[in-house]
Amino acid sequence: MSAGNIDKLLDIWAKSNKNREDPPFKSHEHIYETIDATRHGDAPWKCLAISYNGEPSHHSWQMGEWEVFYCDTDVVLTQMLDNPDFNGQIDYAAYIGLDKSGKRYWSDFMSGNFVYQ
Repeated sequence: MSAGNIDKLLDIWAKSNKNREDPPFKSHEHIYETIDATRHGDAPWKCLAISYNGEPSHHSWQMGEWEVFYCDTDVVLTQMLDNPDFNGQIDYAAYIGLDKSGKRYWSDFMSGNFVYQ
């Protein structure tokens, strides 16, 4: 996502927040600084160059070569699970969360109906 689009998204987030709390980041620069300051793990960045090789069209973006930067998900996941900060903080099994009145609440990934399927 471009820096300008990140800033637009953060602005929408700030304006839509009913509790009037500030978003966790002030700008795309703040996000980049936070990412760069994160020192857990050392998964190396990789780069994949891709290009469109189908029928020629009038779309100029299809004629260029694009770089996709990513980290190996196996390395990242292994480092996350090895991190003691996550110990006891991950739900490994599907569950149904109920409040005191017995009404179901939805709080995260493993509380969804699709995880049972």
